[in-house]
Amino acid sequence: MKLIVLSDLHLLAQVDRASGPDNHGRLEAAIDRINTAYGDADLVVFAGDLVDRGKHLQPYEDFRAALFRLTPRHAVTIGNHDLRDNFLEVFDGAHCYSDGFVQSVHDAGGYRVIILDSVSDEPAPAHFRGARASHGQLCAMRLAWLDTQLEDAEGIPVIVILHHPPLQLSITSDQMALREPEALISRLAAHGGVRHVISGHIHMTTTSFHRGIPFTTIAGGASTTREDFGRIKNKHRKEGPAQMAVILADETQVTVHFDN
Repeated sequence: MKLIVLSDLHLLAQVDRASGPDNHGRLEAAIDRINTAYGDADLVVFAGDLVDRGKHLQPYEDFRAALFRLTPRHAVTIGNHDLRDNFLEVFDGAHCYSDGFVQSVHDAGGYRVIILDSVSDEPAPAHFRGARASHGQLCAMRLAWLDTQLEDAEGIPVIVILHHPPLQLSITSDQMALREPEALISRLAAHGGVRHVISGHIHMTTTSFHRGIPFTTIAGGASTTREDFGRIKNKHRKEGPAQMAVILADETQVTVHFDN
């Protein structure tokens, strides 16, 4: 199986585009790259923060229009900058297969890809550009849906994709991770066949290994964050490079490559 994952596109409304970075251009470049180099991919997943301010409909319309150029089939979930209702209005309910949440399951190449909606129900603080609180959440309804997907995938290797990292990563953004992650991790560990968990949100490339499961975060589809590690935490936001993950999986292993 060949799986492409992008996150954190942060498409801007027209009112912000004059003074903001060219995130639309980066998305167009990513689609060109996928069509040229990875047109044989089984699935392309966009893992949230599709737009920078979810209250605007236009960036979602721009995103939907861009997807018409994408050769492989695709799947989408949302992040904390997205407003679920506005996304669903523009996409006419597509990508929403679970009690109003933007999550789905896809089978390809002998794998099951489970995509979770990890957006918190809490509103964002007034000063924040996003639509919801920056930390992630999986409520009882979303976890029950996950239970069903994992039960149906007995004996099938699984890759899980969600916007918020489930682990603490010793970085400035740890307060933005998934809340109560053990509810997720215990389920994944009990399945026994979860081969990888992939997230975005923090705009950084990291790898971790916890309870027998590899975890990866990818840098943003709009920008990369660099952090100097030590006693003084120092976070630097850079305009680039944007990044996508290219996952190659067979019956024996999963390999995650990074295409900047």
